[in-house]
Amino acid sequence: MKFCDILSKIVPISLLLLSPADGDLFSKATRTKADERDVRNSVFDFIIIGGGTAGCLLANRLSAVSDWKVLLLEAGIDENIDYDIPGVPSKEYRPILWNYRTERNGYSCLSRPGGSCEVKTGKVLGGSSVTNDMKYTRGSKVDYDGWHSTGALASLDWKFDAVLEHFKSIEDNGDYDVLMNSHYHSRGGDMHVQRFKHVDRYMEVFTAGFTEMGLRTVDINTNVQEAVVNNQFTIFNNTRLSTNSAFLKPVRHRKNLQVITGAYVSKIVIDKQENNVDGVIYEVEKGKERPAYAKREIILAAGAINNVRLLQLSGIGPKADLKRHNITMIADLPVGHNYQDQVTIGGLAFVLSDVPVVTEAEVINDFKTWFQNRSGPLASRGIGQVSAFIQLYENFNAPDVELALEGNFIRSDKFMLTNVSVHAAEETNLPLPYYNLVNINPVLLRPKSRGKVMLNKRNPKYGRPVVQANFLKETEDLDTLVDSIDIALQLLDTKEFKKADIKFAPLDLFPCDRLSNRDQWNCIARHYTKAMSNPVGTCRMGENSTNSVVDYQLRVHGIEGLRIIDASVMPTHARAGIFAPTMMIAEKGAKMIIKDWKENNGHYYNRR
Repeated sequence: MKFCDILSKIVPISLLLLSPADGDLFSKATRTKADERDVRNSVFDFIIIGGGTAGCLLANRLSAVSDWKVLLLEAGIDENIDYDIPGVPSKEYRPILWNYRTERNGYSCLSRPGGSCEVKTGKVLGGSSVTNDMKYTRGSKVDYDGWHSTGALASLDWKFDAVLEHFKSIEDNGDYDVLMNSHYHSRGGDMHVQRFKHVDRYMEVFTAGFTEMGLRTVDINTNVQEAVVNNQFTIFNNTRLSTNSAFLKPVRHRKNLQVITGAYVSKIVIDKQENNVDGVIYEVEKGKERPAYAKREIILAAGAINNVRLLQLSGIGPKADLKRHNITMIADLPVGHNYQDQVTIGGLAFVLSDVPVVTEAEVINDFKTWFQNRSGPLASRGIGQVSAFIQLYENFNAPDVELALEGNFIRSDKFMLTNVSVHAAEETNLPLPYYNLVNINPVLLRPKSRGKVMLNKRNPKYGRPVVQANFLKETEDLDTLVDSIDIALQLLDTKEFKKADIKFAPLDLFPCDRLSNRDQWNCIARHYTKAMSNPVGTCRMGENSTNSVVDYQLRVHGIEGLRIIDASVMPTHARAGIFAPTMMIAEKGAKMIIKDWKENNGHYYNRR
């Protein structure tokens, strides 16, 4: 019988557990009525760890079953209206970010501060859906089909034709030309998706330039290889729509749903004899531990880096890594292996010739316009609305690189006479719609390089996990980026660019400034690498416990009652950002849970 199945049996059992130092939920204490009441209030059917992109959606779907009690634990704060303005970049706002850094290596990030790259994911209700670019891209058919393993029947459920229904069940598409293709798109879901109506002159110039180079303007989410795209975004009424605002806020009133912010989960408590989960220990104040019990399942949705920390602290991970920290091993699984993140580079930028200086009064007035009627320049992402997807190689019917555009305003009247550093060209000085410089970021959509995440050596419980990213370790990744730069530079030869007098920006490219051609771009890529903060793979799904952490039902191998449902289970990237794929995984995962508990006679099946 599973722990916590019957409340009357929980109370006496819980009060006999060992101290937190021994890894259990309660210290020894005298039994009182207050103790019993606290225990009852701490019992839930499902505990979701992480109120991010996946967690908010899961909380919505599971709490829709009225007789299930659901707890959502989020380490960050609640979302605030400042993050709702599309033109305001929230990716740099540190209070709502987990600010990780990769370890130094000889392959990448060499001229970034400390010789390492930042990896910034959301630490807020809604997670990275509050801090990302809101771009709605799903990836290609070949990527999802590649998650299928021959001989593993359950993996067939992850092929593209099978997951498409979950993409569509979430989506409420507001662009009627896109909706014409009803095979790929739908109306009526919780997440509204559409293009911004605000289009400026340079968006049209760059789109025309790519079109002149031979790219079609088509919907990238219909499984095409190449396109120049005026992207769709997760917005409603020109306002950011995070998974918190789309899925969680509308159901926060449900009596069977409890949401706790500022909750740092330090351990998943597992019955070592039964190999099933009992509950979690979390802290709202550092050092003051609180328990919560799970009658049915614990769902881990804390992201590809934080999942590793929590699983390894709980005794689930590679035997050697756990032994190094004197952690008792419960399950020997490759937690933290197979780390992947999409990367881009700095240094590829174009300067616009006739952009007037933006005044403070103008910006303030535009803010007023947005707050009053959700319109004006701030109801857009500027040039960032446009990107081009490029297929460099013939191996797959899918793009290899996204040329993502990002505007910035450089405060220099003599810009063409002054060398500006790569870092200065990337720093955001004004809201996104105001720019006189366009950075072209060639995004490696399907990196080959693999890394590893491990516990902090000095402070495994509270310290930042060690991220050995190994960006650009595989030369194929470097070659792909540099090949795409050659294509981006062809824009300068188009009639559209010459007519608009757009030129290559004279950035200070030290220490690569004395090199030329391909050697210079190889050097720039190694020195000015930038992580896209789209980490996946550390808890990958698969058929067995040798090379995967969860099965194709997202259940942790060998542990009953524990699932992982977020981007960390992806074996590889889909050729897109991870936002839309993560929502799809959460939607599919929620349906799996409901099927297991509602259709399978209320039992959790964990066949291995």
